[in-house]
Amino acid sequence: MIADARRSEGKPLEGMFRYMADAALFRDCRSNKTYPVAMEGAYKELESAYLNSGIEAGKEAHVVLIGRLLERPSMEGSSSEVKLIVDHFDKLDTQSDCVPVANADLRNTYWKLVEIDGRPVKTPKKQREAHVILASDGSRAHGNAGCNNFFGTFEADEEELHFSALGSTMMTCVAGMDTEKSFLGALAETTRYRISGQSLELFAGDQLLARLEAVYL
Repeated sequence: MIADARRSEGKPLEGMFRYMADAALFRDCRSNKTYPVAMEGAYKELESAYLNSGIEAGKEAHVVLIGRLLERPSMEGSSSEVKLIVDHFDKLDTQSDCVPVANADLRNTYWKLVEIDGRPVKTPKKQREAHVILASDGSRAHGNAGCNNFFGTFEADEEELHFSALGSTMMTCVAGMDTEKSFLGALAETTRYRISGQSLELFAGDQLLARLEAVYL
């Protein structure tokens, strides 16, 4: 029952874990992004499995777990950063590696906003997460910007991507309005995109505007 309760808190994750000099890192197999691991939840089980596996300190080991990516204070304590919270540790294998992940499709994918203007995005409680979906059967784009639903059109050709005719509902939310303003502004400025695995990056020329991740419902 305890394991089931923990599983309900996070989602299945697969990646490469390494530990050395009191620093623990997790590289997500889906996005290839690396996150520090918070020393809370079921972290001790993961650390113990790693230390008892016989692997050389600092080398990566493949792990399967249930966890969440949440903001936590950084090591310096003056700011916050996104860390992996381990809710339930399943297994560790020193002989396996990440299987290459195929690139997600630009169209007909639920793209969740995870970073805007270099800052991680945190969804306020009881609000929808910011996201965008590009229709596969036309040029329609729609989603949620952090408070209001939005809609518009897009044009995509190879690496080029442009949004236009963007409109939205007109609600005012206690939180999320800064994210909304930045997200809608980023969409309007987007000129090209890049997909790597399950990650979508939006650019204005060479400037990175936003980073989104594919979510499969």
